[in-house]
Amino acid sequence: MQGCSTNNGQLIGRAKTLELAYGCPDHVPGEADWKLLGLPTSANWDLSPEALTSDADNGGFSASMIVSLDPTYSVEGEVRVKDRTDEFGIQQFIKYIVDEVRARRQPTVWMRLQWGDYYHIGYMVPSGASDGGGVKEIVTYSFEFKLNDGNTFQLIEADGDVPVTGVTVLPTTSNIAVGASTTFAVTVNPADADNKLFTVTSSVPARATAAFAGNTVTVSAPSGATAGTAVITVKSVDGQYTATHTVTVTAA
Repeated sequence: MQGCSTNNGQLIGRAKTLELAYGCPDHVPGEADWKLLGLPTSANWDLSPEALTSDADNGGFSASMIVSLDPTYSVEGEVRVKDRTDEFGIQQFIKYIVDEVRARRQPTVWMRLQWGDYYHIGYMVPSGASDGGGVKEIVTYSFEFKLNDGNTFQLIEADGDVPVTGVTVLPTTSNIAVGASTTFAVTVNPADADNKLFTVTSSVPARATAAFAGNTVTVSAPSGATAGTAVITVKSVDGQYTATHTVTVTAA
């Protein structure tokens, strides 16, 4: 039986995601610190290169050179009320901006914008912010971010899919009587693996059957089952890693 658990990591518009994190410019946020701010419906960026013309003798031709960049990001998106895509909290972020300005401080935030296969990362100030009413429980937003600390800006390649490295079950053994059932938990590693689907099979289906919901497997001994053992094998779809649970069925 194949698991069909919902994968909330597969988001519409995943090629462009906006994540924010609070912190100071001298410390890049850890992976657990980044939080989604809704889902972008459109995004634009402009590095705004500033160039000057060289006065050097170039055989009658002028030479231009970039002397600075002024990264600016404009993102429009949607937030569904109480949805996991609003991990960062859009209204809380607006309050933070207002509170910082009232306190005569700069409202700063780390930004990570995934653009295809790359992340644009920098310590930013929100130079534009607006929030609007949408349809029913959906709210739209618009933000503009400008770089606050030039030393923090970087473009890095996004990681590829995270592969499964193993699967475990707990407990690994159990005892049940004919007509009874028991459960055990399945853990697919690592925790951020992209494909956590797995299959479950019994070595003696007439003695012990296996079914699961989420990561919990239920083992049952059907009426009329003979006493003895059966091995329940869990196999990950990605990587074909296996783990086993041995159940001993006793007479009723």
